[in-house]
Amino acid sequence: MADPMRDEELTLRDGRRVRLRPGGTADAESTLRNVNRVGEEEVYIMIEEVPNLEEERRWLSAFDGVRNVLFVAVADGDVIGAADCHAGAFRKDRHVGGVGISIQDGWREVGLGRRMMERVLEWMRVRGFAKAELAVFATNHRARRLYESLGFVEEGVRRRHVRIRGEFVDEILMGLWLGSEPAAAAP
Repeated sequence: MADPMRDEELTLRDGRRVRLRPGGTADAESTLRNVNRVGEEEVYIMIEEVPNLEEERRWLSAFDGVRNVLFVAVADGDVIGAADCHAGAFRKDRHVGGVGISIQDGWREVGLGRRMMERVLEWMRVRGFAKAELAVFATNHRARRLYESLGFVEEGVRRRHVRIRGEFVDEILMGLWLGSEPAAAAP
């Protein structure tokens, strides 16, 4: 199996090429632009804006490649997509990794999201995680289809949890067992 921390050039369905690689603090200016561009659209990710470079560097410094990872997609020297995983913070949930992804407009629907999610899940399997989890706005049908195609299943709904452009929207909680799903403990 290839090292999931590899640097790889990908050809997308529309023929454009991007580099998929681990991200870090040296990417701060570019990842800040990426998250703020996606955030200002309001409908895809929870955050609307990272206010400054210092905040972005602080966030990036948490990615050690062992328990937390960030992969970035780079085109023409600029980050146009990011996917990350954060391990559970407590002994009871360290086997679970929370996954997030943000891809700029103009780079969606060409296979980049799938490739980035596959890389994060590959990294999680190599690192021994048992489960991936994520949350997605109920109105983000494209992302939900992608997650379901990767094997994620709905595990819960936080009713009217977010307010997007004045409308209350459900947040769908999804999970994926990276191996066999264990039996639930008896009550």
